[in-house]
Amino acid sequence: MAGYDFLRGLKVLEVAQLGPSSLGGYLADMGAEVIKIEGADGDPVRHTGSPAVSAPDGVGFLHLRWNRGKKSVGVNLDSEQGRVVFRRLAAKSDVVIEGMRAGYLERLGLGFETLRADNRKLVFCSLSGLGSTGPYHTLGSHAPAFDAFAALSATNLYALTSAQRAKADWAPIGMNAMGLNAALGTLAAVIRARATGEGASIEVTGAESAAHWLPDGVDRALNTGQLHQRPGFLHEDGKMIGWPRLHAYETSDGRQIFFQATRPKFWERFCRAVERTDLQTVDDELIFRELTAIFRTRRASEWMELFLSKGIAGGPVNTVESLATDPHFLARENVYEVRGPDGKPLRLAATPVKTPGQSFAPALAPGQWQHTQQVLTDVLGLGANEMRDLLDQGAIYSHAAR
Repeated sequence: MAGYDFLRGLKVLEVAQLGPSSLGGYLADMGAEVIKIEGADGDPVRHTGSPAVSAPDGVGFLHLRWNRGKKSVGVNLDSEQGRVVFRRLAAKSDVVIEGMRAGYLERLGLGFETLRADNRKLVFCSLSGLGSTGPYHTLGSHAPAFDAFAALSATNLYALTSAQRAKADWAPIGMNAMGLNAALGTLAAVIRARATGEGASIEVTGAESAAHWLPDGVDRALNTGQLHQRPGFLHEDGKMIGWPRLHAYETSDGRQIFFQATRPKFWERFCRAVERTDLQTVDDELIFRELTAIFRTRRASEWMELFLSKGIAGGPVNTVESLATDPHFLARENVYEVRGPDGKPLRLAATPVKTPGQSFAPALAPGQWQHTQQVLTDVLGLGANEMRDLLDQGAIYSHAAR
């Protein structure tokens, strides 16, 4: 079992590469059996990004995150016999994920209508960059383009130097949001299928996941004639009233604390704690100057002790290095350990979903074609001779046969 047991018994057949692999990853984290179909070249996410893990040509962290807990099965979908194998697997699955350019499986004769003829309850989720319709649907697309489409950012982080990336305050939205949206839609469709016996075809795109991320983004532009400035919310210069009380300040040890005292009770507690009740009656610019000086008088750890003892809202501004040792992050079981490809222990970030009584300890992301023979034996009941024939025909690939 991968991850938790919430989706135990749910069988998922995945044909996905790169970011769309995250959908199957989220389902595997919750306990689904995810069978990842890989062709001759496999999922390129295995060796995407830097640093590589365990060796200079080792796997990447995206593979370890998005493909953990899955079973990798080698099937040649360009082969007629390979397509027969896929269709037989789909007939025994609850979900099929198409995480390629939209329409990939349809072009192979393995689209939703074909597969549902064998399995009426099948949920088919197509997850792509731009979808199957619209004027851009034939374009190739990658993660930075999703956010550029959505008016969020046109930044490719790997066009920056390592030092610039470390300071960048942006991360890809569409690439990460699309798997979550697809997981929500897929599980909603599964619930209906179990209640009614009718499956569904759903589609999620990275570009639209980014476009829908901000409720005051495109919604604002769609309703320009009905917008009004809320009285008492902004200064004339456009800053939020009370902005210095929701701001990051440098501490004496060079770290930062994000102060969160917009609510009066937190602001009053802070002012009493630092013996500066006079700040409750001054303007924002003066508050900012004074708080800048005040926060530089103590270490970050001392400010955290004060906030905790006095009930003041605030928290650390972490780097990824300090997050890895943050006591709150570690205390909430956000890290699990697994043996890496070289047998050495790896400490990896867990799911943010927590549940009492269960530990999150999914299996390592699989090697390419690692489970071909196991899955085809267990799910389809193939014998050794049939397996050998399919291998000889080039219809399937097996790690064991390399």
